[in-house]
Amino acid sequence: MSLFFQRKFLPLFVLFQAGTINDNMLKNALIALVTYGGMILFSDSMPRDGLVATAALLFTLPFLILCTIAGQIADKVDRSTVLKWVKRAEVLIMIIAALGFYLESTYILAFSLFLMGAQSAFFSPTKNAVLPQWLEEKDLIKANGVLSGFQFFSILLGMIIGIKIVLMGPTLGSLSGPRMVACILLMLGLVGWYAAEKLPEAPAPDPLLKINYNPITSIISVLKTSFQHAPVLRPMLGIAWFYGFSNILILVLPVLVADILKYDASVLIYVLVASTVGILIGSLLCLILAKGKEARGLVAFGIVGVMLFTLDLYLNTDASNRTTLGNMDAFIADAGTLRFMIAIVGSSVCAGMYVVPLQAMAQRRSPNKVRARLMSAGSVLLNASVNIITFGLIGLSFTAMKPATPFLAIVIISAPVSLYAVYKFFKTYKEE
Repeated sequence: MSLFFQRKFLPLFVLFQAGTINDNMLKNALIALVTYGGMILFSDSMPRDGLVATAALLFTLPFLILCTIAGQIADKVDRSTVLKWVKRAEVLIMIIAALGFYLESTYILAFSLFLMGAQSAFFSPTKNAVLPQWLEEKDLIKANGVLSGFQFFSILLGMIIGIKIVLMGPTLGSLSGPRMVACILLMLGLVGWYAAEKLPEAPAPDPLLKINYNPITSIISVLKTSFQHAPVLRPMLGIAWFYGFSNILILVLPVLVADILKYDASVLIYVLVASTVGILIGSLLCLILAKGKEARGLVAFGIVGVMLFTLDLYLNTDASNRTTLGNMDAFIADAGTLRFMIAIVGSSVCAGMYVVPLQAMAQRRSPNKVRARLMSAGSVLLNASVNIITFGLIGLSFTAMKPATPFLAIVIISAPVSLYAVYKFFKTYKEE
């Protein structure tokens, strides 16, 4: 693909994927140490699913607080310069995380996860703002499809390394699982830094902008700006829903597999692989089907598919009676596995088809002068969605509701979004 040979895309692709692997490796290594490794995070009385959600919150809260300030900076300063400083900061954060793994301290790891959330707050709106600045409009869906598809592959890779390697005993001499993860984090941090130094210039569209460093008033300000650009706001709301849905799956699946279905970490990795491959397939299908257009039909098809497959997950996920964790052989032999996996993969493919056109719509419709601020407003909406859902999952962890209840929440939230997406598709189709 010609995109990969462009200096305006390849370094961004490399540093984005390296950072995504690091984010998820760090988060899932911490979750694995708490879920399977017997380590304690904050309290030994909190249910494990509550602890998993709390770990995720450490990442999303600083993102929510800082992303609007970051959006202003990315409109005032050369955007490639912002990306370079972000990647330099990531190397320092990885050194702190490596210390946490070396000492096997969940508190240092939690602090480094918090710092990674802050770092991502500056990266995300800048990356989304710079893509339309560097690429032609016809390449936006391709670029977003490639970035999003491989992003979920990188999420998967980070999950596998974080879950599998961190729990390993001493290997390669005296190098334990946590220390191996620390080495990989540092290596990928350096790869991202090197790639960032190869980025071309991206001149600031509004160098005279006065930055508001108050997170509360800056959030209010960028949200007001987004409401003045309704064509941009609509796809951003759809993207916020998507990441809320993804967050439910990411947080629920480890506990669902370990505590409800009662399978070991190998099955969890298999399910995560299937889910990620599904999103990758859906994202890449957009490259074939969208043909550079806004592709509202894919959005409508995707959201309806997510709702139906997730409803099937809710209706057919029951707690296992086994007393010990089953392995891959037991999972494959189970009569309900095929239907469970079809629902997981089907919802993931549809989710990938849904989100990629929306990302391109938001970028394409944003005026360059305020694009980073509009993208940061999207990050606010996204993280508000994720944090509300995370708090809800923490609350549900203390109740006696059906374990698959979060899947029902996805269906309920998806219903009005589905109706609106289908309405917009048919309205546009008639107008054309």
